[in-house]
Amino acid sequence: MSQQSTLTHATGNRHQRDGQPVDIQLRGVEKRFEGFHAVRGVDLDITSGELLVLLGPSGCGKTTTLNMLAGLETPTGGQIIFGDKIVNHLPPEERDIAMVFQSIALYPHLNVRENIGFALRTQKVDRSVVAERTVEVAGILGLTPMLDRKINQLSGGQRQRVAIAKALVRRPALFLLDEPFSSLDAELRRQMRSELIRIHREVETTMVFVTHDQEEAMAIADRIGVMNEGKLVQLGDPLDLYLRPVNTWIARFIGAHPINFLTGQASGNTISLLPGWTLELPAEVRARVSGDTVTLGVRPDYLQVERAPHAGSIAGTVHTRQILGTDVLYEIDAGDTLLRSVRSVTDVFTEGDQVHLSLDWNQVFVFDSQTEERVYPA
Repeated sequence: MSQQSTLTHATGNRHQRDGQPVDIQLRGVEKRFEGFHAVRGVDLDITSGELLVLLGPSGCGKTTTLNMLAGLETPTGGQIIFGDKIVNHLPPEERDIAMVFQSIALYPHLNVRENIGFALRTQKVDRSVVAERTVEVAGILGLTPMLDRKINQLSGGQRQRVAIAKALVRRPALFLLDEPFSSLDAELRRQMRSELIRIHREVETTMVFVTHDQEEAMAIADRIGVMNEGKLVQLGDPLDLYLRPVNTWIARFIGAHPINFLTGQASGNTISLLPGWTLELPAEVRARVSGDTVTLGVRPDYLQVERAPHAGSIAGTVHTRQILGTDVLYEIDAGDTLLRSVRSVTDVFTEGDQVHLSLDWNQVFVFDSQTEERVYPA
């Protein structure tokens, strides 16, 4: 018997782990479709019990990666390992997983109770166990008062909770969610995010959640894996991605507002960013820079705007403003370059106002202009 057959046979009993979370590894995982390389050499460790979000733009390979974890797609290269078992060719029903998709798969002719327990009944689980688990998971999701309602009597958010309950009742070792909230309105999405965080804390099941919405990812994730063009570009906790982007693509992709990029020319201990804006280059920054062309990244939150000029500032004119509740997003014309700054509504500027911009080197990213990789902070 081949090694692969032996490993598949060893994991063939879907009850073997009894729903206990397992560590999952992806090692050099590839997926090619005819004429298209969807996933390119992904290496990823998923820690048991964590909520990992795969984030990226459409077509980046995140859903294909999720489908390979589920067994709905077979890798064309690399290995997927659950615990210490390779599962590349193991079918979905033998992986001890549950999935929730964007489209809510519920049976309209059954009530909430029957929908939740349906998978257990098809597995010939004892009726008393089905009833016990149904009541338990309904309580976790706040569905107890609705157990006898038909699906068409529920709101969109309630239906999504039933879909999650239907998956959780099986007590899977791995819970996979593919953009489950994208069809809900903004208020329901926020509500369901909070619900998912609470559910994850209570059930302690390993969860992998796919989304293209970075706000959603930042809100719910223990860690985020950002994908682009089939590759895993950066993996880390939400703040790490925001505060330490590995390259210009991540810096541009992560953040509620577009980051400012400035290409400057370094000469000795100074750098010229814009006509009339030359700054002292800190020694620790200069030490990280190779060559004279430097790309700086400054998030709008950290680009300072003041009314009076001061050392190290450059004059600009307020071009546009957007009121964002307690903050205001400004576009400021500085030497024919539009720069963005987010400031508090406690000090509001109007279009046409003359202002002065400055930056704090402690809040600046420096990227290699050739490779676009971050070189500072190290």
